[in-house]
Amino acid sequence: MAHPNFLLNSRILIIGGSSGLGFAVASGALANGSKVHVTSATAEKLSTKTAQLQSLYPSAHVSGSAVDLSSTETLATNLQTVLDAAVKETGESLDHIVYTAGNSLPTTPLAEMTVTTALSPFTVRFLGPLLVAKHVAANPGKYLNAVAASSITLTSGAMAHRPRRGVVGIGAAGAVEVLTKSLAVELAPIRVNVIIPGTVHTEFVDKMLVGKPDMLNVFKAGSLTKELGTPEGAAEAYMFCMRSALATGQGFTIDNGRWLV
Repeated sequence: MAHPNFLLNSRILIIGGSSGLGFAVASGALANGSKVHVTSATAEKLSTKTAQLQSLYPSAHVSGSAVDLSSTETLATNLQTVLDAAVKETGESLDHIVYTAGNSLPTTPLAEMTVTTALSPFTVRFLGPLLVAKHVAANPGKYLNAVAASSITLTSGAMAHRPRRGVVGIGAAGAVEVLTKSLAVELAPIRVNVIIPGTVHTEFVDKMLVGKPDMLNVFKAGSLTKELGTPEGAAEAYMFCMRSALATGQGFTIDNGRWLV
């Protein structure tokens, strides 16, 4: 018996799928024959990136939604609108939801931290996934098929385990890892996992490298492989979480061995 393609004809929503890790996951899913719905913060970027995906996979089904995830007042409603659009555009209830959306972490010194500054990363990175799960739970079978083959995959970050001075806001990433275990229990048999990436060479890292040509070598030297992660390589971890019906409640670290250096 030939090994099955578990993503063939799957319907996948990727929140944050217009850049970085999310875009790579969208590309990987389309390469495996999935129908993909992505989100972006702006309509302009959404149009550009969906067109790019469609050009890479001319016969594939690609759609998207522009959505603002930055306000606690509109977050729940906006996410429900995205879920409704994803189900409509892909034709049926989803098989997988991937959440890679994030925002810039505050670099405010601890001595100057305020309640507002401390909570700012939690809206997109923690409340977003929580409210996606809330909509799934409140509408059984409507947004996500309630079977073990279905999954939600969230995103944390290696700095949650190896923090550096001046980025106290990384606590939101650590909170997502705890949330993952809770949601795996709450939503079972739907599977919930979290990816914990190290430094991956995305557009965000390119911005960090501007004017700092030596920083790329610093990133590479801080790992066992002496390489910088690629979005495509990181995407494989997300696709594993979608493919494997045995994986739930787990955190998968993909950091080039950074923790061991």
